[in-house]
Amino acid sequence: MPKYLVLPKIGMNMEEGVIDEWLIKPGDKVEKEQIVLRAETDKAVQDIFATDGGIVYKLLVHPGDTVPCQEKIAILLEEGEEYTEETADQNKASAEPKPGPGTADVPERKPGGKAAGQERKKGKVRISPLAKKMAEDLGIPIEELSPEEEGKRIVKADVLRYEPPVPRESSVFVPFTPRRKAIARHMLDSVNHKPRVTLVTTVDCENLIAFREKLKKQTRVSYNEIIVKACAAALRVYPHMNCITQEGGFCIKEDINIGVAVDTPDGLLVPVLKKADQKGIFELAGEFGSLTEKARNGQLSAEDMSGGTFSVSNVGMFGIESFDPIINSPECLILGVGCMKETAAVVEHEICVRTCMQISLSFDHTVFDGAAAAKLLKAIKDLLDDPVMMLA
Repeated sequence: MPKYLVLPKIGMNMEEGVIDEWLIKPGDKVEKEQIVLRAETDKAVQDIFATDGGIVYKLLVHPGDTVPCQEKIAILLEEGEEYTEETADQNKASAEPKPGPGTADVPERKPGGKAAGQERKKGKVRISPLAKKMAEDLGIPIEELSPEEEGKRIVKADVLRYEPPVPRESSVFVPFTPRRKAIARHMLDSVNHKPRVTLVTTVDCENLIAFREKLKKQTRVSYNEIIVKACAAALRVYPHMNCITQEGGFCIKEDINIGVAVDTPDGLLVPVLKKADQKGIFELAGEFGSLTEKARNGQLSAEDMSGGTFSVSNVGMFGIESFDPIINSPECLILGVGCMKETAAVVEHEICVRTCMQISLSFDHTVFDGAAAAKLLKAIKDLLDDPVMMLA
């Protein structure tokens, strides 16, 4: 009898996954718990392990398909077993949808959108669960879909090639990817459960710019690594603020792990620089460069994004002067970094032009009072005003 690989649930919040790449093919021998594919989940693109063992007969899903947890994704046979008509019929009975929860009988339609019943004898067509769900998500009436070949069931490709029979408003509904759903859920949780207050101050960047220019003579260093180092050094002075919330309270962490928001084609990701206070700026630069490359290539692991105790979000490269960042729950603090710009300033009672930037610290008011957050922000500002001091 055939056996099936199913998409396992590998996280508490995982509901579905998008197939990224198969690592097996028909004819391969698969052992239970062997890595068989990579799929995008609510966390990242992750390795998926086989839920059973056997010889691969057929892959039931393809790269790009969105698959619910516990859905069948491949057919396995025993060593030496043949896929006979009897097993094929049994497989068809279990794998192909019938009228009911998994399928829908609809009037057959031609690709042009007109009902086949208007021009030829009415018939019945089937629609796969994936195609049905996609049509519902995209707001496409099932009765306006038709299979590419007469007599076949409607599949994902038929939904993708669908064209409305009449002109509609020029808009496209885009369903959330698993990662976008995770980001949305995470942001809503933070906004609903963390009363956020943001403090803002201004950094005089003249010394910071000169400091970076000296470092760049040795290796490639961005402002992000210097800012991370300043935050880590400040948290070392106020270790009780290096914490995360837990049920009924908060937990002060020994390791200072700082996440840095990275913009990627798949959305915002926050790789974490572990034990940042114990690393030099050059080491942080090399590590962050590697994590950024992995993030933009979709190769970050869940471990790369876990364990953060403080986050930095830098939008200065987009010309944004100041903003109020949302706390990356369960963390309690996040630093927003704006752009550098020349501005009039008073230095030693003289008005002059200085390059400055605004930094904003959002904090969880259930955990900290304003005075504590103000002290931390001032410590970060002082180190950025005179970055040589963070090396002391």
